[in-house]
Amino acid sequence: MSVLTDEDLLVAVRSGQADSLGILVARWEIPLMRFVSRMVERPDDARDVCQETFLRILDKADAFRDGARFSTWMYQIALNLCRDQTRKKRRWGRLLITPPAVESDIPHEHAAPETLETNPAAALEDNERRGAVRRALSGLPREQREVLLLKEYEGLKFREIADVLGIPESTVKSRMYAGLDAMRTSLTALNIQ
Repeated sequence: MSVLTDEDLLVAVRSGQADSLGILVARWEIPLMRFVSRMVERPDDARDVCQETFLRILDKADAFRDGARFSTWMYQIALNLCRDQTRKKRRWGRLLITPPAVESDIPHEHAAPETLETNPAAALEDNERRGAVRRALSGLPREQREVLLLKEYEGLKFREIADVLGIPESTVKSRMYAGLDAMRTSLTALNIQ
């Protein structure tokens, strides 16, 4: 039996097969959570955005263009929700001061739980490096941060990022390289390799 593509599953969702959405959620919940957690500060907000993304996918399945990629469409929805979340926070201000998402709140594909037990110094150094990268990323302008996250963390191609953001591929590349330069400058100042 062949495995259905994401696009095939979305067609099934359109025809009322709700369990197809469950398969899409199972495939994409961890990558989506990883992406959203890097875009919004609070883990609770990230979970809300992910949940709302899947609800919008269900609600707007008929709007999906044939021939498009599901992942591109899903990231567009999630990115717009992240932007909305950021605008709301800015508009209303913070009533409570909350710490940013910590790395342990974000699921990782390649996490090695035994690192802390076998080499605490390496684990501490790795944690410091991740924190420095996270701070450098959060210091970038939104446009550069979005491109870097989609390219470096989510593995999208320049063409896919252009589709997600609705901008020319050349603009994606210029934002990518400007973001990388800013990251390099920031991390070099911190003496992070």
